[in-house]
Amino acid sequence: MNFKYRARASNGEMVEGNVDASDQKSALNDLRGQGMIVVNLTAQGGVRSSAKSSPAPKPSSSSSSGGMSLKSLMNLDIGHLLSGGKVPLKSLMVFFRQLATMENAGLSLATSIDVIAGGEKNASLRFALQNIKGRLDRGMPLSQAMSQEKAFNTLIISLIEAGEEGGLLGQSLEQSATLLEKQEQLRTKIRSAMFYPSFIMIFAIGILILFFMFLVPKFEETFAALNIDLPQVTLIMFGIGNWFSRNWYIVAGVFAAIILGLHFLSTNKATKGTMDKIKLKIPVMKDLILKAAMARSSRTLSALTSAGVPIVRGLEMAEGTAGNRAVEEGYQALRQGVIRGISLGDSARQAKIFPVLVSQMMRIGEETGHLDNMLERVATWYDQELDEQVKATVSLLEPMLIVFVGGIIAIIATSIFAPVTSAIVQLS
Repeated sequence: MNFKYRARASNGEMVEGNVDASDQKSALNDLRGQGMIVVNLTAQGGVRSSAKSSPAPKPSSSSSSGGMSLKSLMNLDIGHLLSGGKVPLKSLMVFFRQLATMENAGLSLATSIDVIAGGEKNASLRFALQNIKGRLDRGMPLSQAMSQEKAFNTLIISLIEAGEEGGLLGQSLEQSATLLEKQEQLRTKIRSAMFYPSFIMIFAIGILILFFMFLVPKFEETFAALNIDLPQVTLIMFGIGNWFSRNWYIVAGVFAAIILGLHFLSTNKATKGTMDKIKLKIPVMKDLILKAAMARSSRTLSALTSAGVPIVRGLEMAEGTAGNRAVEEGYQALRQGVIRGISLGDSARQAKIFPVLVSQMMRIGEETGHLDNMLERVATWYDQELDEQVKATVSLLEPMLIVFVGGIIAIIATSIFAPVTSAIVQLS
């Protein structure tokens, strides 16, 4: 089969030509062996090599028509609607791991998906798998069948498509499961870093609200009945308590406005870029965000490069997994640099957002022809760094939170017990 390619040669020049190979994977390997980074690769005549798909699987013996009964369809649809159409990352990870095992065992895709769908608890994923099963029975390739379901993003679909084209579908399914597993682990690390301090802060604020709304008025009535001189700190606390009791809705409104405002600014297209850049300037947070983005995007690009996805397409999808607009702009610069013939390492260095380690590993990967391995090492290193960063962040926040909560308790104790002591002295 003849393929037309556009690639960057080892001297940095953009070259175009044709190469004969049995499939896209072989063509990519031949070009990489010549020290080239493939930008685009299409079958001769302008037909994408994805047209060469794996043979359509035979219908599963467990379902002669590949369809569903009206009752089961209605039940699936109701469950799908109740779950909001969302599929947890863990459910997708388990699905791809099961499908890879069955594919390597020699079962047809239609049979495998039918079996998995039968035991799937998530209604949205089960509904999607039933739809995919029907499309497979009609002769549609797996990647194309998945592309019509919202449960599967373009990154996963591209990996599956590359596996179909290269005859390595089982390997691509394993890669998809591993990639989702790493993403879930990364998300768990970030959540664990934020859970403890968030819990302590919310707990402390809740105690303060209850104290000022219910206890301060009682103490004020008691001290007024005793007719004693109150210390300044107690008077200030009573003033705050009285104001809070009268204007609590203002405090709640301001707090809600701040939360909603920050959420809006962080999600609105016009302001998200600015907010993302601000986050990268906040101490502690900037390291967590940047390391998470580097780990996530590097592993994505490594998986796509290893699967045979052209580098420009891989950079575009890695950009979509970065999770921060500043890092996304860095990947856009990388993509434009590759198209212009600039090496990845040089483009990463010029983009500024990428740490020196990333640009150096990209350069080494290009020079040695093992870009996917170097990117995987970068992702693994940042995973380890993120672990250490999470531990260091929690260790740093613990004493700060203890001092904060202890300070609040000290102020409250001083405000309450000072007048009590004064009253006892006066009565004696």
